[in-house]
Amino acid sequence: MLNWSAKRPVIAAVAAILALSACGSGDDSGATGKKDSDGVITVKLGVVGPKTGPASLYYKYMDQNFETFSDDFEEKYKVRFEIIGEDDQASPEETARAVSRLINEEAVHAILGPPLSGNALQVADVIQKSQIPWLLAGPNADEAINYDIQPNWAFQTNFTNQQIMEILGTRLFADNNKVGIVYSADGFGQSNLDHLKSWAKENGKKLTAEESLQPGSSDANAIIKRFKSAGVDSVFMGITQGADTATVTRAIEQAGYEPKTIMTTGTILTNYKTIAEPSQWENIQIVDPRNFLEGGDKEILDAVQEATGEAPAIPTNNISTYAMLDIYAQAVAEVGDANDREAVRKAMEDIETVHIGSLTIEKPFTTTDHKLYDDDPANWLTYGFDEKFNLKLLGTAEECLEKGC
Repeated sequence: MLNWSAKRPVIAAVAAILALSACGSGDDSGATGKKDSDGVITVKLGVVGPKTGPASLYYKYMDQNFETFSDDFEEKYKVRFEIIGEDDQASPEETARAVSRLINEEAVHAILGPPLSGNALQVADVIQKSQIPWLLAGPNADEAINYDIQPNWAFQTNFTNQQIMEILGTRLFADNNKVGIVYSADGFGQSNLDHLKSWAKENGKKLTAEESLQPGSSDANAIIKRFKSAGVDSVFMGITQGADTATVTRAIEQAGYEPKTIMTTGTILTNYKTIAEPSQWENIQIVDPRNFLEGGDKEILDAVQEATGEAPAIPTNNISTYAMLDIYAQAVAEVGDANDREAVRKAMEDIETVHIGSLTIEKPFTTTDHKLYDDDPANWLTYGFDEKFNLKLLGTAEECLEKGC
């Protein structure tokens, strides 16, 4: 049973401070990766992400999780995390520098992040060659894990772009709809485009329009005008940040454009609501394998809210980060020594049960599949939004494909 109390012992405060301040290596902190006299294993965990800059929410959700749950894994598995935080400023070059420092100077036992797909792709080869457990709780890019490398050191607890396209493709192209995609001009957006085009080709379909949007753009009117002129009646927004999604939906409203279907991803939950109007989100839907409204997934989000006094920064990633830490902590506990990286990696691969609050997922991984979720539409949910931007469940993805939502 997890302790959902907002009142945490001293270790919680220490972990949060370290995460925020990016303290040094902590060589005298006891983070040896081995059991201490009380049987607790302290792991030195490198955390990479944009603490500063416009994408800072992608680091904040990790901080929230450590502040909220730092004692849970010690209680459950006798594994404690010492956080060595690195600010990559959402820059691929800074990500490469941060990862190099964590591996070569800090000698961390595992790396969590970076949360942005483009940055993860930048360091994928380096981390794999370093043979260190790589905890991918944020990125969606399938390419982040190259399964030609065996044994493989990366594990994903977020859904991948290929998985979501298997769910969205049928929905977007239903009733012979003409489909257009607007995507971020970054790794996440490009991966969304590539996988949607691949799904379309495999299923005898073709995109009517594809448009890229530079992060931070304030105007998408030309894009929407071209969609409207091309007769696009089904729109997919593969956009990294909610603020950029708001730019697109504002342009849709201003153009009086009314496509039959507007789908996007859970990234809309980041910073969209504060700069958009209810009329701009009333017809938008998302699909996700997590249940944000009840059960274990919701328990994680509620616990973050209670402990931090803030809404989860990126709900999808708050959940996937908890799942990843549960997997890694279990593996370390089973092996008994975080320094034995190969044994820890194998224990992660052989994990029996992932715990996300009261939700359990059984045996998610194989040697050639390090993804937590699958692409069965019966296991995905479709959500819309009410006038206050609260999620409302419309049905499973399978039900919405069959009956409409």
